[in-house]
Amino acid sequence: MPHPPRRLLARSVLAGSLVACLASAVPVEPAEALDLPRAGAFPHEAFTEVLSKYVDTTGRVDYKGLLASRAALDGYVAYVGLVSPARNPDLFPTVSDSEAYYINGYNALAITGVIDRPGIKSVNDPGLGFFVTTRYTVGGERINLHDLENRVIRPAFHDPRLHFALNCQSVGCPRLPQAAYDPQKLEAELEAGAREFCTNPTKVYVDSAGAWHISQLFEWYKDDFSSSGGVVAFIDAHGGTLPANAKVEFIPYDWTLSAQPGRSP
Repeated sequence: MPHPPRRLLARSVLAGSLVACLASAVPVEPAEALDLPRAGAFPHEAFTEVLSKYVDTTGRVDYKGLLASRAALDGYVAYVGLVSPARNPDLFPTVSDSEAYYINGYNALAITGVIDRPGIKSVNDPGLGFFVTTRYTVGGERINLHDLENRVIRPAFHDPRLHFALNCQSVGCPRLPQAAYDPQKLEAELEAGAREFCTNPTKVYVDSAGAWHISQLFEWYKDDFSSSGGVVAFIDAHGGTLPANAKVEFIPYDWTLSAQPGRSP
C-alpha cells in the first residue's frame, strides 16, 4: 500500500491553521538583532553544522561537546524564535518549507532542552518537566514541546511520517540525522525515515512464537495512521512484513537519553 499523498494544502489554508494552533501561546517580542531570512531560505544550514559535528552515524549525540560550544545551536534557535510559517507565511512559500521548519525547530529545541539540564539521564523524568514546563520561543510565541508537536505540527500537516522525523532525544526515538531536513528533499527524507524506522529490528520485529513487537509510538499515535490503512498497513508499506492478522505487542518506549557513551551533558 503506498504512503498517503503529499498534502495539497494552499499556503493560505496552512497559514490559517498554524495561526489557529498557536492562538493560545504567549507572545514575545522579536529578536531585533537578527535579520529576517529570505523567502524559502530559512538558515537550516546552521542546524546542519550542529548535527554534522555532534551527532554520530547511529543518531547519538555528543551533548557534552555541544554544551561547551553551543553558539551555532543557539543561533539557529534564535531564528526559530524570530519567524515561523504562522507569523511570516511569505517566508515559507511551500508546505515543505513550513514542515521542514517545524521538524528542525522541534529537534533543535529538544537538544537545547537537554543541554540546559546538565546531569539529565531521561527526558521523561517527571521532575524535569521536559515536555510541558519549559517554554521556548517559536515565531514570537512561547510554547512547550508537547504543544508544539500535538497542537501545532500534527494538526497542521496530518503526515504520520512526522513521527519518524521528530526527535525528543531519547533512545526510543527515530535516529537523529547528521543534517537538517531540507525543504527541497523533504518528501524523500520523510519516506526514508519512515522506512528506516519500520525496518529497524529494535523497533519492529517478530519473536520465535510469531508475535510481532512494534514501537509504542504506534500505539500512542495509532489514529494518525488511519489514512494509511492503519498501523500494520503503514509498516508493511514501509518495508515491514507484518501480515494483516498479525498479533501485535507494543515495545515499551525507551526514554533514556540518546547520548554518545560518556557524552551526557
